[in-house]
Amino acid sequence: MPNEKGWHTKSEVLETGLPYYIPRSKRWTYTPYPFAVLLSKSRCKELGIPILSSGREKPSAFRYAAAAGTGSGDNQHRFIPLYDRTAVFISGEIDMSVLFAGELMGEKQQRG
Repeated sequence: MPNEKGWHTKSEVLETGLPYYIPRSKRWTYTPYPFAVLLSKSRCKELGIPILSSGREKPSAFRYAAAAGTGSGDNQHRFIPLYDRTAVFISGEIDMSVLFAGELMGEKQQRG
């Protein structure tokens, strides 16, 4: 069960079967999407494309946060849910230059 921040344990993430990004190695555990923009709840809000507040929107992937829980005693919930916002970036509503490492999976194909 996610903690109060909505972060998950490794076993919970593994149960979902969804990929997760490991910042230290700069890699995804696997890449089921040829191209995807995957943002945390806070980044979605920051960029003006928030997740559904009803809780009906489910994560599409996760990001491992090694320092999560530091000082709180909760060293289990280290995986931050990521939400798919690919359509907004493909449509050009928001420029892809605002994205950070780990927010992209795969490469956007150029239309020719």
